[in-house]
Amino acid sequence: MFELLHVAKGVDVISMKVPETEHGLSMCDPDSGRVVIAVATTPHPMRQRSSIAHELGHLLAGDLDQAEPLTPGERSPAEIRADAFARHLLLPLNAIRRRFVADRTSAKVSLTDLSDLVQEFEVSAHIAVTQLRTLKLIDTDTCSAWSTRSVANLATTFGWGSQYSALAADSSVPRAPQALMARAVEGYHRGVLGINELAAWYGRDPSELEAELGAPRPLAEIDDWDDDAPLFPDGELGDIPS
Repeated sequence: MFELLHVAKGVDVISMKVPETEHGLSMCDPDSGRVVIAVATTPHPMRQRSSIAHELGHLLAGDLDQAEPLTPGERSPAEIRADAFARHLLLPLNAIRRRFVADRTSAKVSLTDLSDLVQEFEVSAHIAVTQLRTLKLIDTDTCSAWSTRSVANLATTFGWGSQYSALAADSSVPRAPQALMARAVEGYHRGVLGINELAAWYGRDPSELEAELGAPRPLAEIDDWDDDAPLFPDGELGDIPS
């Protein structure tokens, strides 16, 4: 999801340590129009993926352009729409239709099937059962019962606990924004950003990072990298579609 937004929309996604109640937030620079999405580090990787997809839903719907900012936690139409977008992006109904024959009844859709969907598409059990219920492949009672299953429980029960642990470890680590870090590395090479600051942003050992990147190569002549240079010159990364 991090790479998808960076490549498709030119949007950086940052993951950072915040209180457990925080999930995701989109920010737009009113001057440049550049958008950054911040999500929480979490041991629940499927939650992090859905948070990113949710924020992408806000971006594509133009919610960041509204005069009135969205109220966190409020179940407004915009929030409901972003949730629906995330659900269909991460687990399209056609993907489920291809997996299950049209005449398959709810009795034939098993908990193993649910685990397979959650594992393959890296979604929560809640998203998976909601999509199954939308296609009438499970009934209301089954939907309610399966919604309470945690991904960790499904992973342990059906043998992919090691894969889930690897996903959880990755989503628990802060992640620097790609475009910003590329610009920061260029600044280091130009001799205007110190290795200690760059290492702090990357969460790396300065000496190891310096050995990896090599020594700075400052230019002899004056260039655009002076004390007042903007981090992202106008147009350098292209326009971000609305």
